[in-house]
Amino acid sequence: MATMTGEHFTLNGRRIDAEGVLSGRIAPRSDSERAALDFLRAWYGPADGIELHSSGSTGAPKRFVASRDAMRAGARLSNRLFGLGPSCTALLPLPLDYIAGKMMVVRALVGGFHLRVVEPDSHIIARLDAALGPGGRCDFAPLVPLQINRALEEPQGLAPLARIGCVLVGGGFIDPSVEERLQEAPCRVCASYGMTETLSHVALRDINGPERSSWYSPLPGVGVCRSGEGCLVLRVPHLGIERLETNDLAELRADGRFRLLGRRDAVINSGGIKIQPEALEKQLSAATGLSLLIVGTPHPLLGECVTLLLEAEPDGEQEALLERACAALDPHLRPRRRLCLTAFPRTSSGKIARAQAQAIACTRLRDDEH
Repeated sequence: MATMTGEHFTLNGRRIDAEGVLSGRIAPRSDSERAALDFLRAWYGPADGIELHSSGSTGAPKRFVASRDAMRAGARLSNRLFGLGPSCTALLPLPLDYIAGKMMVVRALVGGFHLRVVEPDSHIIARLDAALGPGGRCDFAPLVPLQINRALEEPQGLAPLARIGCVLVGGGFIDPSVEERLQEAPCRVCASYGMTETLSHVALRDINGPERSSWYSPLPGVGVCRSGEGCLVLRVPHLGIERLETNDLAELRADGRFRLLGRRDAVINSGGIKIQPEALEKQLSAATGLSLLIVGTPHPLLGECVTLLLEAEPDGEQEALLERACAALDPHLRPRRRLCLTAFPRTSSGKIARAQAQAIACTRLRDDEH
């Protein structure tokens, strides 16, 4: 049985504690509250740990079991870094299915602050009146890149972010052109690095402001090195992790800061040349401003070839942009195939489901050949 610690916080204006959750006295008033209360029932329940699932953005979702003590330790560290305490309010517009949403509830629980839980919404920034109340503010909000991208499509742009003290962007790639636009944001914007195994973020970098950097700084106590294949290896003492080898290729500085280069499991082997798709995506996206993916698809001579997926309907102007950008690439990097998808497949947390997008591309190309 989980220890009843006396921890409590307020959820959408109501005091939340173990007795109220387990007795059913606190009834959900929305789907988002129901998801939060379901998680809290598991938190206060008899199981030894909390079952977690990865998002599945790079393949099949994985199952993990985390201890409550480890989740509390991670939450306390985050609260300390972002200055979250009893007088603060945080907004949670992410699903409770995955670690980012669950850890926000744990942060509120150990920090005793007020948590506004709302339905996950890609247009949340334009709808802050509904989320926070007319003129309402909050001190902290975790968002995914899709929610930032949608805000940039709205007439108000990033102006509503003035109602949030700090935005933490995680869960996916942030396009360089979006990072440039975020320099205009009227609040602090940070990017996080982490995964389900590390119970949310273990490194941060500022996207805007005087501390802006493309290099992630590990959280206090977190150690980093690289494997023989160039992948990031983490040591996270506050979670009891001595060595966790990731699939993230990284450049490492002497002071421990690192920059991500892409994923080992996404590398395209084209005629014996190893091509890192994320690096190529950044280059082409920065040159064109388009939403695109680079994947490998089967090729009879090369084994795999570079294939560009564009999130758009076919358009002559965009094709011309891509032609110019691709012509500037080294010949072995130029996409041999291009496909347009109306929308990239995404997980429920908003991440692009790269493996699924690659499968769609392979199917489309195979069907076109027959």
